[in-house]
Amino acid sequence: MATAKEELTQLIQKQPDNSSPEEIVRELAFYVMVQRGLADSDARRTLSNEEMGRRIRSGNLPCAEVVG
Repeated sequence: MATAKEELTQLIQKQPDNSSPEEIVRELAFYVMVQRGLADSDARRTLSNEEMGRRIRSGNLPCAEVVG
């Protein structure tokens, strides 16, 4: 298994040569968010569509919810 540094280095190297720093950072942030989402899914830290719909309708949406 590759280290985080190795994974991110590979991701940067896959970017076009003319990528701006902002584009590269956006890709890195997206990658990290996807990895977190996959880890949450693997750990069963998810909500059903129905539960999310109830939370949206009730206005019960915290700005950030820390799951640990």
